[in-house]
Amino acid sequence: MTFPDLKISWQILLLSFVLACGLWYGVTVRERLEVQAEVSLTYRGMPDNLMVRDGLLKSFTVLLRGPKALIKNLDTSMLTYAVDLTHLRSGRNVIALSAPRTMAESRALSVMELVPNQLVLEVEGVMENTVPLEPQFSPPTLAQVLKAKNLHVNPASVSVRGPESVIRRIGSLKLDVPLEPAASGKYQLQLSVNTPAQVTAAPSTVLVRYDIAGTRALVELERVPQLDVKTSQPYRITPQKVALTVELPEELLTDKRYLEKIRVVVNVQDIPRLGSDELTPFVELPEGARLMHIAPAKLNVTKNGN
Repeated sequence: MTFPDLKISWQILLLSFVLACGLWYGVTVRERLEVQAEVSLTYRGMPDNLMVRDGLLKSFTVLLRGPKALIKNLDTSMLTYAVDLTHLRSGRNVIALSAPRTMAESRALSVMELVPNQLVLEVEGVMENTVPLEPQFSPPTLAQVLKAKNLHVNPASVSVRGPESVIRRIGSLKLDVPLEPAASGKYQLQLSVNTPAQVTAAPSTVLVRYDIAGTRALVELERVPQLDVKTSQPYRITPQKVALTVELPEELLTDKRYLEKIRVVVNVQDIPRLGSDELTPFVELPEGARLMHIAPAKLNVTKNGN
C-alpha cells in the first residue's frame, strides 16, 4: 500500500466520523423533546388511629425529556404513583416523591424535575365520641306561625369520628328541621347530620317527627308579572295580570308584608331577538305558602314591542 492510498483512507475515515457525529446529534439531541406529565397519586397503609389534616394531593407533575417519537406516543393518562403511609407519625411528616418506576428506569427517558418533589402532611390522632343532637325548627318564626311542636329525633345522639382537636370541641350537633308548608297533621322525614370538615357521624341520617297544629286557609290574589332581570329593553306581557290561589297559614291572611312576597316572575332570557314567545311564569312564594292554582298558566311575551 502506498502513502497516497493511506492518506485517502484517513480522509474517508474522518468524513465518516463527522457524518456519524451529525447523525448522533440529530437522533439523540436535536430530535429530543420535553413534556410535562401529570402523575396521579394513590395512598396506602394509612394507620387506623391517625388521619391527615392537610397536605394530601391528587397528583404531581413530572418534566420528562426523551426522543421525539417516544415522547409523542407517551400515554400519560394512566400514570400513577403509590404513596406508602404506614410510617406516618402525629405531627408534620415529609415524604419524598419520585417518578413512577417505569418512567425512572427507562433509559430513553430523562426525568428532569418533579413539581412538587415532596409531600408535607399534617397528621393528627383520630378520636371518637358520642354527642347529642339538638333539633330546631328552621326558620323558628315560621314554626310559631304554623304552631309546630312535639319535635323529636331518633336516635337522639350520634357517634362522631375525626381529628382529635376537632372532636374535643364538639359538645353537640345542631339539626335544622325544615317545615313542610302543608296542612295540620303529623310529619316525619329523614335528615342528614351535618358535621365539621373531616368529621363523620354514625348514623349519618336520623328520623325526625313533629306536629303542626295551626290552621291554613286559601287566598285569591292578582299579580302583575315582573321581569326576572332589570332591562331598558321594552317588553309587552299579555295578559297584564295573573290570578293566583295560594294556601298559607291562617294567621298570615292579613299580613301585608308576607303577602307582598308573593310575586309572578317571567324569565325573558330565552326570547329570540325581536321576537315573541309563550312562557310559563314562575311564582315566588314566602316560607309556609303553597301555590294551588295559577291562571293563565302561560303568558305571551313580546320583545321590542313587536
